[in-house]
Amino acid sequence: MKEISLLELVLRAAGRIAAVSGVIGLLVWLTWVMLDFKSMQSGFTLPY
Repeated sequence: MKEISLLELVLRAAGRIAAVSGVIGLLVWLTWVMLDFKSMQSGFTLPY
């Protein structure tokens, strides 16, 4: 097993956090779009 530098550990953790927050952001955005689509039929739109 090779030695991992502290910087590499930090970068990996940051990458994982970025990936998770990206997925969460996408889910929130999709939910927002779905809500917007439903409300468009009643003549009301949410701001983007």
